[in-house]
Amino acid sequence: MIKTIYLLFLPLVFVCFDATAAAAFEVPENAHINILGNDWECNRGYRRSGNECRPMTDAEVKKQKELEQAILKQIQERRSRGVSGDDCETEYETGAEVCVEVTDVDLDCDESYMGNYYDDCEVTVYYELNTDYKGGSYLDVEVKCEAEIEYTGRNTYGWSSESECRHESHSLYAHGSDSNTITLDFSFSAFEEVTNVKIDSVHCEIESVDLW
Repeated sequence: MIKTIYLLFLPLVFVCFDATAAAAFEVPENAHINILGNDWECNRGYRRSGNECRPMTDAEVKKQKELEQAILKQIQERRSRGVSGDDCETEYETGAEVCVEVTDVDLDCDESYMGNYYDDCEVTVYYELNTDYKGGSYLDVEVKCEAEIEYTGRNTYGWSSESECRHESHSLYAHGSDSNTITLDFSFSAFEEVTNVKIDSVHCEIESVDLW
């Protein structure tokens, strides 16, 4: 029988997680499994060094706090202008901000004629766009979405990875918003006999913003 694929929804991160994958690595002291479930990361106040977590120096702790504060400031500035998302770009002539945010993701795999391995999978990415543009024209926005999957099969050497991306164009008017889906196709060879598939990462970004 083919193994069941589980899809977990987490804030800003989307994972198709095979519970057997987490057991493939050992979590050291002062660490925890990351939000994707495919690796471990050090607890706060520690840094990764080889296969262990070592305490950060005072200088490293200070640098980490400064970085976190800078990121928080950027988020607050965007929210004060009325737009936010995973990735934002500015149209420099008007100063308008455009943001894109992934809202959901689906993984759908088709079984082979034999029914005991996968021929291909589709990753469907759902996203939303919004802008604080105030003019009487419109913004032409190019969005790029990319997904990376990991898979293993009866004739593969451990986990393999593959990524696909697609572009979509949108027209946004004053204080406008839009939503869309992008479907990314992944095909496997019959020789591999793929039996496990998981989503490693999903990301959408603003490629360009032009005033028309």
